[in-house]
Amino acid sequence: MNLKTNIENWLLNDPNPFIIFSNDGKILYLNNAAEYFLSFISPKEVYKTIINYAPKDLGFEIIQEKFSFGDFHYDYALIGYDNFDEIGVKFYENLHPIKKTINFEKMQKLNIYMMIELARTYTFIDKEIEFIDIFDPDLPEIRFDKNELIKIFSEVYSLLKENTQIQTEVKIKIGEYIKIDNKKYKILEINLYANDIIYKNIEFENVNIEFFDNKISILLPFII
Repeated sequence: MNLKTNIENWLLNDPNPFIIFSNDGKILYLNNAAEYFLSFISPKEVYKTIINYAPKDLGFEIIQEKFSFGDFHYDYALIGYDNFDEIGVKFYENLHPIKKTINFEKMQKLNIYMMIELARTYTFIDKEIEFIDIFDPDLPEIRFDKNELIKIFSEVYSLLKENTQIQTEVKIKIGEYIKIDNKKYKILEINLYANDIIYKNIEFENVNIEFFDNKISILLPFII
């Protein structure tokens, strides 16, 4: 079959990191998502990991395990090779579970940073905290239920009340989407870094809250 489509463009723009290594660990190919990924993570660490999972014979295998590299977390990977000089990997992230529908009538356009500040003022009204903020000034307003958003931020910040310093980072999560009413939306990621974290099962509709050693991540649908 003769295709007019350039398959290379599909590989290059795939949101899942795709890397091909030589048999001595040198990078031979990587797509845009992998280039971003490897700007934070050592290629040697990735190569060492996939070698441990590589098929014994020529071929490809889907590895149904969690792969974590720093702040990057993947749900499974395709690892394989069709010659003995190269080995490739493609990491995948599952779409985060979310309600199939959202009540857009309750939503209003909000400045995410103002909502964070309101929640912090309420939560730490009786305590002096040093806040370090890493904010994107170009981030547009998002659509969300105002009361719900303040409640989310207030409850999560309350788990950090024993700290004297809290770092807050707001960014768009690269390569992940949430599907709502058969439409894909990007994910807004709010990371709270602190030394002392109270771990608690928190559930809000349409929101994922994930706990790590020194970080809590809040994942929201990025609807503008």
